[in-house]
Amino acid sequence: MHLLLFIGYSLLIIYGLLKIPFIRNCGIRPVFVILFFALHVITGILHNWIAWRYYPGHGDVWQFYELSFLYRTRLLTQFSQFMEDNSTMTYITHNGIIGINMLLNIFSRDNLNINTLLFSLPIFLGNIALFRVFRRRFPGAPAAALTVFVLPSTLFWTACVHREGVLYMLLGLLVYAFDRWLTSPSHRRSLFYCILYTILILYFRFYIILSLLPALFIWLLAERPSLTRRLLPPVAAIVVLAIVLGFVFPALSGKLAQAITARQLDFAQLEGNSRLPLPLMTGTWSSIVRVLPAAFRNGLFEPLPGSGGKALYLAFAGELVLIWALFIISLLWRRNHPTNRQPFTAFCLFFSVSGLLIIGAMVPFAGAIVRYRSFFLPFLLAPPLYWLSTFPIIRQLDGWLESHVLTPKTSY
Repeated sequence: MHLLLFIGYSLLIIYGLLKIPFIRNCGIRPVFVILFFALHVITGILHNWIAWRYYPGHGDVWQFYELSFLYRTRLLTQFSQFMEDNSTMTYITHNGIIGINMLLNIFSRDNLNINTLLFSLPIFLGNIALFRVFRRRFPGAPAAALTVFVLPSTLFWTACVHREGVLYMLLGLLVYAFDRWLTSPSHRRSLFYCILYTILILYFRFYIILSLLPALFIWLLAERPSLTRRLLPPVAAIVVLAIVLGFVFPALSGKLAQAITARQLDFAQLEGNSRLPLPLMTGTWSSIVRVLPAAFRNGLFEPLPGSGGKALYLAFAGELVLIWALFIISLLWRRNHPTNRQPFTAFCLFFSVSGLLIIGAMVPFAGAIVRYRSFFLPFLLAPPLYWLSTFPIIRQLDGWLESHVLTPKTSY
C-alpha cells in the first residue's frame, strides 16, 4: 500500500513540477528539474536510513516522527494534555516539526518516507526561488546558482523532515520576495511576504535573525544608495542611543548578554561524542568577546579533517575545505572579474559569515554545527564561484551547464 502511495504521489508531483509556472519558467530544463527533485527526495530517504542505522536514538528526524503519533493521540483523546504540551513558546517552537509530521501522516498513512516525499515539494519551491535570485544576481555563473540544489551538506540536512529544510525554504522565499521588492518597490505584496517569511524564520529558529536582518539592511542600502542618506542618520542615532542606554542602564545590557549566555548553556548541558573546545559565557559582554576566537574556529572551520569522531564528518570536512579553498582562490582571481562589487554579494557574505560565527559561539558539537551551518553554505560558496566564472575550469563548467542544464533566460 505504501509503495503504491509513494509511486502515485511521485507521479502527481512530477506532473506539478512540469506544470507549475514558477517552476516551469525557472530557467532549468524540465528533465533536470525532475532530476534535482529526485536527488532531493532520495537524499532525504537516505538520511532517514542513516539516522536509523547510525544516530543515537535514531536522531531527531525519527524522534519527531514517532512523537507525532503520541501528539495525535493526545489531540484526539487527551486534549488537555495536548494543550499542556504546547503551553509555552518553547514547546510550540520545538513542536513545529511534530505538527508537520502529524499533517503529513494523514496523507501518507503514517509512513516517514512518503512524508519525506511530500515535504520535499514545498522545500523544493524554496530552492527554486533561491536559484532564480542566484541566477539573476550572478549572471553568467550557472555553477554558482546551481549550488542551491547540489551542495552535499545542504542537500543532506535540508532533504529530511526537519527544521533545516523549512528554514532553507523560507530563506529562499524571503530572498526572492526581497529581491522583487528591491527591483520594483511598487510590489507591496512582496514586502508583505518578506515580513511573513521573517516571522516564520523567527518562529523556527530565532537567532538566525541576528545575522539575517543586518544582512538584508546592508543589501538594501547597497542596492538603493538614495536610501542611505535618509536611513543612515536615524540608524546612527539608534546605535548611539543603544550604547548610551547600555551605560546608563547596565541591567538592560546585562539581560541581553544573559539571554545569549543562556542559549549557549542549553547546548553545553547536552551530551555528545563530537564536543569541541568552547569557553562558557558567564552572562557578561567580556565573556562573550572571549568566546569569539573559538567561535571563529568552530563555526567557520570545524569539523577539521579527522575530527568529529565519525566517518561521515570526513565528507563534511572535505566539503568545507573545498569551499574555503575556492574562496581563497577567488579572492586572488577576483581582480580579473568585471564586477567586483555587487550588493547581493555583500548580503550573501555577511549573512553566511556572521551566521557561522553565531553558530560557533553557541554550539559546542561538531555534528550539530554541520547541521545548523548547512543552509548558510550556498550563500558562502556562490560568490566565489561567481568571481571565478572567468577562471578557465569554472568557465568551461559554466559553459556546459548553460548549454545542457539551463534554458534561455525567462522573465523574472
